[in-house]
Amino acid sequence: MNLPASQTFMLSAGINVKKINTILKDANMTLAGNACEPEAGTVLDTFDAAVHKSDALLIQTASDLVTICWSGDVIAQAAPESEWQFARDLPQGPVRDLLLDLSPLRAFIPEAQVSIVRDIFSLLDDEQKTCCRVETVSLSRGGNTWSWLRTRPMRGYKDSHALICDILKKMEKSELPAEVLKLKVSDYTSKPVIRLSENDPARKSLCTIVQAFLQVTRRNEPGLINDLDTEFLHQWRVSLRKVRSVLTLFKGVVATETLDRLKQDFRDIMQDTNLMRDRDVYLLSKDDYFALVPPQAHPGLGVLFELLQQERDEAFEKVKTMLESKAYKKQIKSIQKLFENPKDLPKGPKADAPSKAFAADLVLKRYKKVCTLAGSITDKTPDETIHELRIQCKKLRYLIESAQPLFDVKQVKSLLKTLKGLQAHLGSFNDQSVQQATLAQCLDRYPDTAPNAKALAESIGALTAMLYRKQLEERRLIIENLSRFYSPETQDAFNALFDLKNTATKQANTQVDS
Repeated sequence: MNLPASQTFMLSAGINVKKINTILKDANMTLAGNACEPEAGTVLDTFDAAVHKSDALLIQTASDLVTICWSGDVIAQAAPESEWQFARDLPQGPVRDLLLDLSPLRAFIPEAQVSIVRDIFSLLDDEQKTCCRVETVSLSRGGNTWSWLRTRPMRGYKDSHALICDILKKMEKSELPAEVLKLKVSDYTSKPVIRLSENDPARKSLCTIVQAFLQVTRRNEPGLINDLDTEFLHQWRVSLRKVRSVLTLFKGVVATETLDRLKQDFRDIMQDTNLMRDRDVYLLSKDDYFALVPPQAHPGLGVLFELLQQERDEAFEKVKTMLESKAYKKQIKSIQKLFENPKDLPKGPKADAPSKAFAADLVLKRYKKVCTLAGSITDKTPDETIHELRIQCKKLRYLIESAQPLFDVKQVKSLLKTLKGLQAHLGSFNDQSVQQATLAQCLDRYPDTAPNAKALAESIGALTAMLYRKQLEERRLIIENLSRFYSPETQDAFNALFDLKNTATKQANTQVDS
């Protein structure tokens, strides 16, 4: 006989065992628990609420690290003995595996304190035989309680399982713990919802897009200043790059003099963060690099990463000083204010062009430019040309993402998926190129007479050789993916979505024929 499926219930209160047993009395059954003592717990989540968005809650107590999934299970492992921030810092266990899949780069930050009680109740018949078990977790905060229950059916007691499920279902009130316990959930997203209207002037749409991305920039500043994790700098830079790219790509919308000044402003702001980001990328890949080279090269790699960490720490102090300076605060606020009211933004000759037609024309021209460049790529193409292709693909992606609200979402996502596949290989190719150059610079800066100089040189030589081999493989994958990107099918998809004039003509002809 097959076991019935376990069922999960949520209550916006504590577990009223007395009430449940009153109902069970007619069936000569009782629900018995173990009177477990409450523990103090800390709710943890990332800055972008990765745990909450996965329909779960992460709690650490003195003894355990517990993940509660609304519609799934409770996953637990022993709490780490030392403080931790990242999933990779945790000892091996099911919670570590879950969090690594969920958010490998973000720090898990304390959000709130709760009281937690975990128990396993037994449903007993009149002979005190266990007919079903109910695993429970109750969380309390500020006088409010939220409970999670999951049944564990037992073979031969299908009716007993159905009975307790029916009782719990009638008591259930499916409010999430954040609502019941008044937990603050971050509303941050690196991909804000942008609302555009196809007939709005291009200048108005540009202001809407820039405002959205600048808000992302500003939201990342506190975490970047406090150096909570590497994603704060990464998202800060990406949001500013998107602003800079959209401004450049929306040719003719902003007055030339204003555009030139803004481009220089963004260049000045971002160049101070280049070294820190480069070193972050290296340090995040530390384990991968050690795995690339033989064990005898590891001592030299240890010296290398000490150098990289030192450079990264020094670069961070400069970035922090810049972000906390009056000059930066004044500059970024001035840029934000410029885009608050479209009428205040000095206009170019195309400022009043209808947004959808204007954006469609830009995307199509950019795609054709990328296709022309992509068509020239071979296994002999210089690295600089592939680097240029990477930049052009990135601009195309930013442009499509910015204009996405004006077009069919499903079609846009399909095209972006193809583009992102190519970008992944272009980005990896570029990373390996930059990293080889960084290795050479580290070797030049390290004195020949310094301790471990020989070990450092040997490890850098071994790592450079492996990175070069990986770069050659990425070149092969780029060429393979390019054929898909400018295939007739992809070109037809771009034309169908963004060539508005031809699409309108075809639709008109179809109506005439019918």
